[in-house]
Amino acid sequence: MDYPDDETVLNRFVKQGVFSRQEIQKAMDNTDITLTFDDYDDVPIFSKDIKLPTLYPDLTIEEKNKLYRKLIGKKFVEYMKNIPKEDYDKYYEGVESEIKTYEDTGMVDYPLLDYEIVKDAVEHGGLITDTGRGSAVGFLTNTLCGFSKVDRFTSAIKLYPERFISTTRILETHSLPDIDLNVGTPEIFEEAQVRVLGQEHTYPMIAFGTLKKKSAFKLYAKAEGIDFSLANAISEQIGNYDEAYKKADDEERESIDIYDFVDREYEEYIEKSKEYWGIVSDKKKAPSAYLLYQGNIRREIGLIKCKSESTKKEYITCVIDGAVAENYQVLKNDILKVDVVLLIDKVFKRIGIEHFDVNKLLALSENDDKVWNLYANGYTMGMNQVEQDGSRKKCMRYKPHNISELSAFVAAIRPGFKSMYSKFENREEFSYGLPTLDNLIQTKQFPYSYMIYQENIMSVLHYAGFPMDQCYGIIKAIAKKHPEKVLPLKSQFIEGFKQKIIEDEHINEEKADDYSAMVWQIINDNVSYSFNSAHAYSVALDSLYQGWQKANYPYEFYETLLQHYSDKGRKDKVVALKKEMKKAFDILEGDYKFRNDNRAFASDKEKGVIYPSLASVKMVSQKTANSLYKLGQNEYNSYIDLLVDIKKEKINTRQLDILIKLDYFSEFGDINNILAQTALFEKFYTRSQIKKAEIESLDLSEKLIKEHAGKETEKLYSDIDMIALIKEMAKSISSRRTTTAQKAYYQWRYLGYVDLIDPDYKGYCIVNSVNANYTPRLNVYPIANGNALSVKISKPIFRKNPVEEGVV
Repeated sequence: MDYPDDETVLNRFVKQGVFSRQEIQKAMDNTDITLTFDDYDDVPIFSKDIKLPTLYPDLTIEEKNKLYRKLIGKKFVEYMKNIPKEDYDKYYEGVESEIKTYEDTGMVDYPLLDYEIVKDAVEHGGLITDTGRGSAVGFLTNTLCGFSKVDRFTSAIKLYPERFISTTRILETHSLPDIDLNVGTPEIFEEAQVRVLGQEHTYPMIAFGTLKKKSAFKLYAKAEGIDFSLANAISEQIGNYDEAYKKADDEERESIDIYDFVDREYEEYIEKSKEYWGIVSDKKKAPSAYLLYQGNIRREIGLIKCKSESTKKEYITCVIDGAVAENYQVLKNDILKVDVVLLIDKVFKRIGIEHFDVNKLLALSENDDKVWNLYANGYTMGMNQVEQDGSRKKCMRYKPHNISELSAFVAAIRPGFKSMYSKFENREEFSYGLPTLDNLIQTKQFPYSYMIYQENIMSVLHYAGFPMDQCYGIIKAIAKKHPEKVLPLKSQFIEGFKQKIIEDEHINEEKADDYSAMVWQIINDNVSYSFNSAHAYSVALDSLYQGWQKANYPYEFYETLLQHYSDKGRKDKVVALKKEMKKAFDILEGDYKFRNDNRAFASDKEKGVIYPSLASVKMVSQKTANSLYKLGQNEYNSYIDLLVDIKKEKINTRQLDILIKLDYFSEFGDINNILAQTALFEKFYTRSQIKKAEIESLDLSEKLIKEHAGKETEKLYSDIDMIALIKEMAKSISSRRTTTAQKAYYQWRYLGYVDLIDPDYKGYCIVNSVNANYTPRLNVYPIANGNALSVKISKPIFRKNPVEEGVV
């Protein structure tokens, strides 16, 4: 492709000979209409001014400030009832400083708006996280407005309010603060925005999807002509990463590193394919972003229809994405659905106690060994941040003992900290040997000098003389490697830090110069991967809520999560939870049996079991579970009598076959016998007559047919009581008894796990899974004792004797 001038274009079309020169010129002239369009910079939405919508357009700034002060004052009085009196001044001064920051930056409309939205949503049954997200938890006034239950003054990790909003950041950079609303019920919050602002003032934003890692690599490999077999090998490994990323919960995706799935020998190819990662492949509704705008979005900005590829559901979105909103200072609300919010609430309701705030959680869990032993022993299914196999194993080695360590762990397992992680995990003493610097970073609960958090760097910059409200902007400048901005900062830092340590450490100027240069280099090296402490603290608190619930109310915890993931169709999670509850708490799974209530998961503490839900079985529906419970209330003299009613309930043969193989109908006989009876029933139950010529081929007794036939002619028997005949025939069925190996296979296939034990099967295992990507590894279940094993097999042996999953 090229960009020719008008004359060249005209001559090319003339050469094609399709249109005349006059027709071509007319068409080209018509494109000049684009020159008459208004420049988009003249449109109000595209000005660089901050566009903050207000609920109070008729009030002056002073009146809105007064309204906000009145709201916070009322909430503050209520909140301080639970705070020790000796801490009053600290809280008062902190809240007053936050209010003043909102006033000085002209931002009070933002918390006033979100306060009404959250209040409306909660009144309509909406559920918002207790733990907040991101830097917004650094403002206690946000907590007072109901955006979280985090108290920055009691946090074991120092939370900096300047990280959320500062006068310098707003007035100099014209950037908006960002309150993330992590919720369990996004639909209710979306409806609340419409009720509070009006439909034309809030719409979901558009998002542009980019190529997944595997698709991007394939495009790169094709463009570069990489050998087909090599490209396929790398693609397969990247596909494993894409699949793990897809299945992971939102909060755990940050910790998934592509090189946990792809061999390091392919790193060069992966790095070169990165330029293809950003290629836009589709448009869709942004998962959590909503535009809030004072004007009419439909008229001033425009709307577009987007369709979800997975659900096929259609959405109306505005034509602004996150990058454009940030560039033109348009307010967006992030309302992100997070499963953990819903799960914590469900478990609290199942336990029967009210949500308690973060302060109480920290007090309850501080010395509760039951909670921290879950992390040490790897019993972390259903616990935020530590559920994935990789993070779970790391957590078992690290063994966090308090919220500071858990927050640090959450930040440390991110890919950027990889070079330092082994030291961190082994709890090796780590300091810079400069007391002033080490004291700025270390805390009582975390006595190490790892600069895991951006806030660690902010505190060092502040010590060197930079105003705290400028420190975050400095971090961003260093991270983005703007030399024209960084060089003056470096000089200012070294001089400021040098003077401070000369004063505090009483060292000479030469030594102070060396230390200052060293500390600047530490900041420069750490800033690119340091993590937001407020976010780490928030997600660690989610994990701790779940850890406390599981440690103290295991039956309610597992019952709730089993039902939740069963309803979502996440049968892999259901299987993992069942395995863990038995190992960690000796909670057994009740039987799948006809007449048991298997409609939903239900615990029985006295018996030490949680009865399972039939809907958690592969391909079995909730409707079938409900129907079978209803039939279980009846008396049946035979399995055939039950089959008649099963047919009336319209339970399909596929589901019935699975249930039989899981020994669900054991009260009526052995699996193979029940399968044979079912086959017999399916063969005859719709018939009402039998030709005499068929009798031999159907292997029937003519005498038996006569006993049940209403009419007889020369050629056939008719008006047969077919059910009675089938019941008689069923009595003579002879079938081999189902072996333990067959039962184990059926469990593996339809439940996803095996739990039966037969001591007579010593030396026999069923293969749960096969991973042949590298050295072949089998996960096997020994039927004699039930102690699962992981077994490696050499590649040559595996090639000669390949093993498939499900084989005994």
